[in-house]
Amino acid sequence: MNDFSKDPVVNAIYQGINRGIRIAIDNQCYGSAVILILSAIDSMAYLGMPPGQEDVTRDDFVKWADKYIKLPCDQQLTGLDLYGARCGMLHAYSTTSRLQRQGKCRHVTYADRAIPQIIYDPEVSPDLVIVSVEALAQAFFEGVNKFVVDLYSDPQKARLADERFQGVVLVRSVKELRGNCS
Repeated sequence: MNDFSKDPVVNAIYQGINRGIRIAIDNQCYGSAVILILSAIDSMAYLGMPPGQEDVTRDDFVKWADKYIKLPCDQQLTGLDLYGARCGMLHAYSTTSRLQRQGKCRHVTYADRAIPQIIYDPEVSPDLVIVSVEALAQAFFEGVNKFVVDLYSDPQKARLADERFQGVVLVRSVKELRGNCS
């Protein structure tokens, strides 16, 4: 039987990042889930950034989010909306950010779940958007699945991703790290 937990994609993304998001949502820790989702978009953008680049940028985040985050409703969040949300949540645990205050992105706020998954009415407020955290998580999970397929369908991108996976957090048991010593 194969131990897929040793595979960096499975270990870091599916058992690490995605599992943490799911646990936060299952325990109604929605702010924590949002932080994990937005941080994880940064991580995916890092894995997919161009050769020769060492640090993920705003553009990388925005491009990744624009391509891979799709909610099952008419309204959508832009990559810049999500980047502004990321800045607010990661830097201040807030729904406001400099980009939002400058009018460069919409003011993203959160609900545990909602149908439609994004609530936006420009007649009520042209810059306010409410997103379902559960739907955002699902859109992220589906986006990651598509991203991994895209990443590993290109041999050059796959090689580069494998190199970058060498630096990401992987979880191993202490027994495994000690070489099964008693």
